[in-house]
Amino acid sequence: MGRLVVAAVAIGLGLASCSSDSDTSASSTTSTTAPTDDRDGALTSAPAPSPEEAVTALLTAEQRGDHQASYRLLSPAGRKALDPGAWARLRNQLPAITELRVDTAADDTGDEGTVVAIVDHAPGLDPFLGLTPARERQTWKAVEQDGGWVVDPEPLIEPEFPAVALAQDSALTWARAVQACDESSAKAQEGVASLFGPIEAAVGLCGSKATVAVGAPEPLLGGPDSQALVAQYGPEALIWARTVSVMGANRPFGLVLAPIGSVWKVVAVLAR
Repeated sequence: MGRLVVAAVAIGLGLASCSSDSDTSASSTTSTTAPTDDRDGALTSAPAPSPEEAVTALLTAEQRGDHQASYRLLSPAGRKALDPGAWARLRNQLPAITELRVDTAADDTGDEGTVVAIVDHAPGLDPFLGLTPARERQTWKAVEQDGGWVVDPEPLIEPEFPAVALAQDSALTWARAVQACDESSAKAQEGVASLFGPIEAAVGLCGSKATVAVGAPEPLLGGPDSQALVAQYGPEALIWARTVSVMGANRPFGLVLAPIGSVWKVVAVLAR
């Protein structure tokens, strides 16, 4: 389940906060028309005047769900590897594009064919798409063809997430709301309709007079604690999720948080 991220993830680097937040799934694929044949020559290659224009045209076509137009901008290697139907299926597995721009100042490799695009999505957590970040940095490779430029089909994708330190703040806010037995405030800090894991581990926090404290965020490790999240959202959960220990209840417990939009949301409870 979930979509594979073709990249070194940018989590923890304190990248700029993204656009609108969502505590439920806001991801969806675009209604599209898949190319099926080329009887009218509609799928012939259509190189663009520059690498930047080729990437912009491909992503703009994808934003409106026109896989036929974007297929015409694929490189010969891409067209050999993917027929029109396979290209449409590949792109339909990705979240819908809401905004895009080419970052003309981003490439420092000196490679004329390297193009970096900043691509926005509606952020969310979905059992089909997994985690959708509000923003991605996509590095595309363009190649020359027939006096113009076309694009290889699979970019390097680096999601931009909020700073990991903010997960600690979100966990503390949630824990204090639970300690105050304020269910609505606690729900506002949650990213799923029903938390995963042994929620009873946190029950003793409600009404507690102890001082609530939380630990530093740590990676979510594979094993029984993460099994349900991985089953629901894919193995990428082990990349983007962070755990935070909570003290102040009858016994310590842990929280798992997901970076949704520009904030971290609680998605699971862990027994300690």
